[in-house]
Amino acid sequence: MKLNRIEFALMNNPIRAIIQETHEIGVLRKMTSITDVGNALEIGCGNGHGTKLIKKYFCPRRIDAVDLDEKMSFPDHAFDAIFDFGMIHHIPNWKDCISEMKRVLKDEGELILEELSIDSFVNLSGRLWRKLLDHPYDEMFSTAEFLDALAATGFVLKGYFESYPLWLFKDFSLVAKKAMAHNEAARSIRLPDNLT
Repeated sequence: MKLNRIEFALMNNPIRAIIQETHEIGVLRKMTSITDVGNALEIGCGNGHGTKLIKKYFCPRRIDAVDLDEKMSFPDHAFDAIFDFGMIHHIPNWKDCISEMKRVLKDEGELILEELSIDSFVNLSGRLWRKLLDHPYDEMFSTAEFLDALAATGFVLKGYFESYPLWLFKDFSLVAKKAMAHNEAARSIRLPDNLT
């Protein structure tokens, strides 16, 4: 899904860049113990600012950064880490995206992300944003649905944090590890107390 003009402006401005560097990166770095990133993938790279932050704070030897393009594909087990700065909620078939991330992630690799869910668009300010922004709201996941899908796909949650940057949106950040055995992930993932 492509961004409409309002969301494009929200995602591509100096304030968003400052929030990414001063808030989102800090939250994600606290949740992951990953120190030696060989190959990293950023999904939904947009203007490339997130890619610069990944290079600066995670020091991968190689970064592949992609945006929505059906022609792009990668081999199985190609990446040590996958980064997402709020792109998955734009994808109507988001469960397929999770499966694809698992496919291209190496065993024991990490998914490191910050995302919005439909939960962000239910309160008064969220309903206003809903009128201004173009998202696939009917297909958008709740936070609990996203975490359940991660577990069902074979990820183990390592860290989770909810925040309200500038009181604009409720978002969540997480680090999830690709489990060696699918059953291990399903047994190990635990929802945050406020989502059970």
